[in-house]
This record gives sequence, C-alpha cells and structure tokens, in this order.
Amino acid sequence: MSSAGATERFPDTADRIGHNRLTHAAIRKTVETVTAQAFRVGTGDVSATVEDDAGRLGVKVSIRLSLPPLLKQSPTPRKPQPGPATVFEQARAARQEIVARGTAITGLAIGRVDIRLTGGKPGRLKERRVE
Repeated sequence: MSSAGATERFPDTADRIGHNRLTHAAIRKTVETVTAQAFRVGTGDVSATVEDDAGRLGVKVSIRLSLPPLLKQSPTPRKPQPGPATVFEQARAARQEIVARGTAITGLAIGRVDIRLTGGKPGRLKERRVE
C-alpha cells in the first residue's frame, strides 16, 4: 500500500506516516528515572531490568536507599516526615507510581514490578553556612 493510498483512506494520519521505536535501553533508563523519583534517590542508586511479562512489560528494580543515622543522636529532634512510615509501605506506594508514570511516559502496559531494596548508604544532611 502506498502512503498516498493510506492518506486517502485515513486523512487524519497524513502527519503520522512512519513508525516510532523505543529501544530497550531507553525503556530501562525511563524505568530507572521514574523509580529514582518515586523513592527520592539519585538515578545512580537505581538499576533496572525489563523483560516480557505475558505481553506486558515486566520490571525488576534494585534501589539503594539512604538510611538515617541510627547510632548518632541528633542535636535537634527531627519532625516526622510525611509519607509512608516503613520501607515496605514506601515500596508499595512507589510500585503504583512506577506503573502509572512508566505507562504514561512509554505508552507500554506494565505488568509485574519486582522491587529489591539493597543495603543502604548513610544519608547526609546538607549543611548550609551563612557568613
């Protein structure tokens, strides 16, 4: 079928001739970025693999979380932060965000999302100096 024939039959597709392709690497990087945002960590703390999940996109992500200092007493008591209280609740909320935002960005139906929380790195408070 020629493109002229397709344009005559479907006039609203005249500006959409061709195809788009998302590479495996682009999908993986998108999932890593969405996951990093969901967990509020840097993209360097997230790795992802994507695979077929019965016609959907199966996602496996590993996240290295920042941990608060456990043994050091803070000079000023911290106020509780809003949001999920445990890492399991945080993972549950992040899974929903990964599916929603990943689907919105890539247009792919996301099926299973496996989340692996790996070790932690000490969270560092950013100090500001005023002179």
